Amino acid sequence: MLHDPLTGQYLRFLKTGKQTGGQLLEVEVVLDPRGRVPRHLHLRQDERVEVVEGALSIQLGGEQRRLTSGESAEVPRRTLHRVRNAQEGRTRFLLQVRPARRMEAAMRTSFAVAGVLGRLRRRPAP
Repeated sequence: MLHDPLTGQYLRFLKTGKQTGGQLLEVEVVLDPRGRVPRHLHLRQDERVEVVEGALSIQLGGEQRRLTSGESAEVPRRTLHRVRNAQEGRTRFLLQVRPARRMEAAMRTSFAVAGVLGRLRRRPAP
């Protein structure tokens, strides 16, 4: 499981691009209270977000939606979007990215950098 202490995200890869012939990346995402997925977009990939437990606030372009357990949202490519936990406890959701392309590698890299930055932030000043 990957952890980003800066955004309060935990990731667990369920299906990788390698396992699906490049067609799909499926990830379980857990967000801490006040956890978030920063604003971003994908030029060549579509996303699907499905809440498994808890509640999410998702901004798709100019539209803001609240999703609860069992609800989902489609995020077309080239759509600016962000996700945040919309409750006091943790929220868990499934993220599907089609096609997978190099998304797994990008996530692993960004979470590794965030882990280093998180450790640096916790160090006492000299």
